Amino acid sequence: MWDIKPGIDFATQQLLKFDLHPAYCLYLARQYNLLDWISAPVRSLLSSPLERYTKDSRDNLDFDLYMIIAIAKESIATERKRLGNHPPFPQNFDDEPFCAQHGTCKKVWTDKWFFTVLRRIHHPTAPLPLSLLPDVLEEIDHRGMNPECKHSILTWLRQSCTQVQKEEDLIQETVTTVQNLFM
Repeated sequence: MWDIKPGIDFATQQLLKFDLHPAYCLYLARQYNLLDWISAPVRSLLSSPLERYTKDSRDNLDFDLYMIIAIAKESIATERKRLGNHPPFPQNFDDEPFCAQHGTCKKVWTDKWFFTVLRRIHHPTAPLPLSLLPDVLEEIDHRGMNPECKHSILTWLRQSCTQVQKEEDLIQETVTTVQNLFM
């Protein structure tokens, strides 16, 4: 009786209109095999502190799911610290582009990184997704830095810096793991 596909489709569309707790969304996704419901709640749980995983006692995650998300959260935090605590530079930055003031460019880049970007990366309630770093850095005024140097670093970040994409890869890996757990 509960496997009536049109009824389930209608109910899921109606339920999406409500502000359901992510843990409860995952419960429903597992209960009714709603694999397309998994990504958003997992992303929400990964970006929120562990103590906010439950709204009340009925919205608890089961142990396996909790452990998957908590381990992924720890891996993401490690990557955020690794990237955040060391301003990214291409290895061959001193070779390109030609700039008579590379020392000044590095200092400006490093200062903006530590005093502006790092705070947003490690923000306690709304951390900046690492995949948005190149766009955020492009918007920041790096006054005193050669525009060609800034462009060179941003191009490298978008094309070659795997650390920027690592967080999104871990999130996607977690979503896939949860989907496989539900199958």
